[in-house]
Amino acid sequence: MPINRQLQTLKDRLANEIVEPAWGWGFRVAISVIVPVIASIVSANPNYFWMVISAETVSIVELKGSAGFRSRLLIAAVIFSILFTLIGSVAAANIWLAVLLMFPIALGCGLMKNLGDWGLGLAINIYLFYLIASAHAVPLPVIGERLYFVALGGLWATCIGVFSFSFLPQGKPYRRTIGNIWKAVEHLMLLVANDWDPNSKKSSIRAVYLKEKEIRTAIDAALALYGQLYDEKKQQPEQEKKLSYARRCASMASLQIISIANNAAILFKQPLSEGFILQMHTILKVVEQVSNRMAFYFYTRKEEELLLIQSRLERLSKFRANLYTFEESRMPECERIIRHINRFTNLVELSIKTVSTEKEKLMFSQYSLMQTLNILHPKHLQYNIRQFLNFDNLTLRYALRMAITATLGLGIAQIYFPHHGYWLPLTIIIVSQPFFGATLKKGIERSIGTIAGVILGSLIMLLPYSDISRHFMVLFGATLMIYNLRKNYSWAAFFITIFLIGLLSAENQVSTAVLLERIIVTALGAALAVVSGFLLFPSWDKKLLPNYLGKAIIANYKYYQFLLGVRAAEQQLKPWVVYKIAAESSNSNAFDSLNRYLTEPKYRTKNIGAAYFTAITYNIRITRELNAFVDENEAGEAIPAVQIPADVLMRQVDELFRKTIQLLKGIPDITLDEDGKYPEMSYSAIMVTAQQKINLERLHIELSALYASMQH
Repeated sequence: MPINRQLQTLKDRLANEIVEPAWGWGFRVAISVIVPVIASIVSANPNYFWMVISAETVSIVELKGSAGFRSRLLIAAVIFSILFTLIGSVAAANIWLAVLLMFPIALGCGLMKNLGDWGLGLAINIYLFYLIASAHAVPLPVIGERLYFVALGGLWATCIGVFSFSFLPQGKPYRRTIGNIWKAVEHLMLLVANDWDPNSKKSSIRAVYLKEKEIRTAIDAALALYGQLYDEKKQQPEQEKKLSYARRCASMASLQIISIANNAAILFKQPLSEGFILQMHTILKVVEQVSNRMAFYFYTRKEEELLLIQSRLERLSKFRANLYTFEESRMPECERIIRHINRFTNLVELSIKTVSTEKEKLMFSQYSLMQTLNILHPKHLQYNIRQFLNFDNLTLRYALRMAITATLGLGIAQIYFPHHGYWLPLTIIIVSQPFFGATLKKGIERSIGTIAGVILGSLIMLLPYSDISRHFMVLFGATLMIYNLRKNYSWAAFFITIFLIGLLSAENQVSTAVLLERIIVTALGAALAVVSGFLLFPSWDKKLLPNYLGKAIIANYKYYQFLLGVRAAEQQLKPWVVYKIAAESSNSNAFDSLNRYLTEPKYRTKNIGAAYFTAITYNIRITRELNAFVDENEAGEAIPAVQIPADVLMRQVDELFRKTIQLLKGIPDITLDEDGKYPEMSYSAIMVTAQQKINLERLHIELSALYASMQH
């Protein structure tokens, strides 16, 4: 039995590596670093230290998207490495110049948050090189040699990076994001199926919504990646069209799962026979398994996955047929569950049919000479500059706070820790987050990880054969640092420390005093970041949460008006999914703000958190009903011959929305960022199906409850 558990654990880890190849990224960093480390030992040239740092910072940038986008990331990382090594080396001659330059550099790094995850990777590259170079002053003739080794390390890491993705199929990055949607669908289906298992604990409303939120995040990531391909649509239009359609199928399948979850929760409250419960649990588990295999098919494109999917679809068909032998199958909720399962099955088959016959080239072969030169076209720079200069209030406040604190930290470091004090502003920049609660959490995690890493690293250095130990510390520290970067920040900080102790010891710079100094400046940097988050331009969710809730309600109203044809002019320009994304993203922002608000160290009214949770829950359910309403049109099924007028109900819903928004405008803490244009139109010409009438009735109930809760 223990052997079986170990085999299952190994299998799960291999599956997770297919889903999120963190090990591959970690090995790329390790290989990029270990070669210059060995070269430094063999040559005894201390300048190889700069090659090591360059290789590490260039390779730590996560490579996403197409070959062109990945290439631009690597080239940008090398350019920034050289440029800010030069700036830092020149500024090192005057400590006050170095301190003053810290402000615009840290401000720019904060604004790079607008560029997404890859922007943060480049930001690390910028401030790490500036801080290290400005802390090690050298004569002007030596700066050229330093730049040479930085460029050498960057080019080496670029070669490793290009090699790592050259043999990937060109559609794999996009297919991976589609696979992530199916994986998130599986996670939600797991909760829904467990609710029908007599031996399992029932899922909370919050747990179910968090899984829905995972689906929204996965869809957003797929859309963001597709947006990065804007410059390459002319190269493989047919393939991109197929992948885009497959992503749409996955998104529509997620709607079916959410509808199944809602109806299953209602159905489970009814008196049901034990046999029916077991049969329904079996069906939901098979749907979960289909989602799982669909995810792995998009990750791997293996033919055996198609066979597994087909076998599970056949099982699903048999179990679904057996369900009709139970009287409960005639209940409206059960009929709706079966209808959504049928739609889910159709979407699975459509998705497979779309991509199964597509033969993909490898990434290295997708560009001609002119297309390769086009990788650095100025339009890419213009696009990124527009993103970078998106001065929204929250990001700007965060960037200013980080810049001021990092500048203060560098000034303290120059005075009190002149040799290795650059860890102080480095810690401030890494720990600082837009919100106070997140900054406090990251500061604690980094401090714990650093102290533990220093202790273990020091003990390792006391072992015999210290040269071998150093190599292993660099290799495993770099690999495990990347592996834990998004899983557990304390472990990531721990392995970063192990990596740096091995790196510094290879340059004969490690000592007890240096290690103790690093603990002190790390703790001090974390403390300064937390204090500044409290004092300098703080972003408190006590003030932000009401506005997030107001935006979510407005987004739902615009979604409602669009679906019912009130915004007829906009229907010619925008698809309905734009309003769906806006509503779901607004709900997600409100939910995240509530979670941060509950952790803020500030006095609050006893039940206000529960009141906000209730209001957000109602608003989420309103979005679900709107999605279910539009799903009836998007399902591709024959429109029922009998349709029902719903003008009275539609007017009531519209009036409730307007009254709720008017109520929001009367609350002092809420400043609505909206145009106030809600066109009026007669609803009498709109006919709906029986199911859509039910969706509108539920929407009216949820909206009435939301309005009543906000009045109190």
